[in-house]
Amino acid sequence: MTSSGSLQPTTRSELALGPSERALQQLPRHQGLWIGGSILTMLLVASLTPLWLAQPDVALTLAIAGGASVVNPRKLWAAPLVGVGVVLAGLMFTFFQLPAVIGAGAAAGAFATWLLPRPTDWLDRIHGALGGLAGSSLGLWAAVSLIPSSWPTWITAVATAGIVGLIGSQGLLPSALRFDDEPRLPTVRDIQRELRSTYRPAVFKALELYRSTLKQSPDPETRRGMAEVAVWVFRLQVTLQTLDQELGQIDPVRTQQRIDQYRDLPEDTDEFTRKQRRATADHLERLLEHRKVIAVERDRSEALVDYALAFLEEARAGLAVARELPGETTPDRLPEVLHRLRDQAREGDARRRTAREIEGLST
Repeated sequence: MTSSGSLQPTTRSELALGPSERALQQLPRHQGLWIGGSILTMLLVASLTPLWLAQPDVALTLAIAGGASVVNPRKLWAAPLVGVGVVLAGLMFTFFQLPAVIGAGAAAGAFATWLLPRPTDWLDRIHGALGGLAGSSLGLWAAVSLIPSSWPTWITAVATAGIVGLIGSQGLLPSALRFDDEPRLPTVRDIQRELRSTYRPAVFKALELYRSTLKQSPDPETRRGMAEVAVWVFRLQVTLQTLDQELGQIDPVRTQQRIDQYRDLPEDTDEFTRKQRRATADHLERLLEHRKVIAVERDRSEALVDYALAFLEEARAGLAVARELPGETTPDRLPEVLHRLRDQAREGDARRRTAREIEGLST
């Protein structure tokens, strides 16, 4: 059983909140696609055209563009746009007699960050651009230093593209580190998998309220806090569902009838049977006590859901007012709301630990 105090689901929901996979767990896959795309593009360029011999900077720019275009297979529709953008950036730097890898690496880092399967803002893209620029430049320097000149031309080309892609793809790391610390909103699939239909509306409402404030939220910290409130609604609903299942398995009327039946035995009942019946009644009485505790925790969960939803509604209205009246403040009660939700989690953990210790002493 999960207490609402912990606000932690007992099912796979925890994976839905932090990971379906977390950002750092996904990072090697995105980097691998970048490296593989770069190698494949260079292999095609080196085998089908003389570009590597005539214009190695342009060939490497194409390889970088090919790698950055495929970091997220779900957004392959954007690959032509990314490829053209990276190539144009590389050619522009060449026009100004600067290394093409600088412009191509910066554009690749920015575009690849944009392609990640999470919403990114301008700061993420700047980090991606700087990381891609530095990584691609270092990769080219490493390739020139490490690859023997005696290698065949096409192997040199492919190895260079691989090393540049390997180091350049580290430009995705800053965004992954940032997202790994942020609450991940549950998807529709997460909600449908973890919650029965009657428990879903509150979560959908929380997500709708959160998303309606995205353009109005003044800073990333506020948006992160609002997202955490929405995630708490999901956690609470999973907990509420679990507690309702526990309550449904204990019929208080039927249990009390059994207690009365086992306490009120005929006078001719033998001592052994009387002792066992009384022990059974003792267990059933403790079961009813547990049910009372579960019911209290269930009511607390429901109250916290209403509290979080009311705050999100108030915050949406407050942000709308702040947008029209710049002198107004934006949700100043957000720290208080998060403090209450987190404190309830810690207090619930303490209550459960105490209950387990008392139960262990009494057995």
